[in-house]
Amino acid sequence: YLETGRRLTVALSGGVDSVVLLDLLDRLKGELGFRLAAVHVNHQLSPHAKAWAGFCESLCAARGVPLHVEAVTVGKRKDLGLEAAAREARYAVLLAQPADYVVLAHHLDDQAETVLLNLLRGAGVRGLSGMPALRKAGGPTVLRPLLDVPRAALLAYAKQRRLQWVEDESNGDASLSRNFLRAEVLPRIGRKFPAYRETILRASRNLAEASGLLDELGGIDLAPALRAGRLETRYLAGFSAARARNLLRVFLQSQGAPMPDAERLEEMLRQLISAGTGA
Repeated sequence: YLETGRRLTVALSGGVDSVVLLDLLDRLKGELGFRLAAVHVNHQLSPHAKAWAGFCESLCAARGVPLHVEAVTVGKRKDLGLEAAAREARYAVLLAQPADYVVLAHHLDDQAETVLLNLLRGAGVRGLSGMPALRKAGGPTVLRPLLDVPRAALLAYAKQRRLQWVEDESNGDASLSRNFLRAEVLPRIGRKFPAYRETILRASRNLAEASGLLDELGGIDLAPALRAGRLETRYLAGFSAARARNLLRVFLQSQGAPMPDAERLEEMLRQLISAGTGA
């Protein structure tokens, strides 16, 4: 993915995954010829948050890696839970970094958890594609180089390298959906299906391919239906319901609109098709 001279900023929480990623990138920067920095987002949700920021500052200072620390306020919103609100605030900071790539430490276990959570939420093929290894996001490109690596391998590497890291006490909170899956569900699945991580990764890549094909089809269908950036709704009536919904999804995505759920998209399509000329 990289060309010589690119600027990489690692998202550094201070946990074992991001500390391993920082160590790997620090060892590789000379060989691959990229510039390395780090960013730590302080969500101000834990009484230990200030100490975690201090740990990251010491870690980066010892390695000569420039670090930017930014505190965010995670507000309560009816449409978002605490996890989602914190993620939104975090990504706003990450995508504002002066870098070519923001590098995240998501690994194979994270990917399996994400796909299963999205499945339980009723996601479509895009959600079941999981996290992409590379995503252009309107700012720095998001890069996840560890998606093929299981959590156990990262922990073994950290111990071998005698790395230090911090533990987030919220990881033990089983009321959070991801933690519940990680502690209660996936260990039981693993005893029966030891290769479930790799299997889910393979399925997510198949679904990512299907999602890409749907986007391509939607783009083909959208091209003749656009007039000065507006969608000529009469084109929708000429397609099957599934293809019309796909066209509508691609149009909304092209406009940067938040994606409605399946029920609202269906109602939107019904109204657009049944509306009279000029409505």
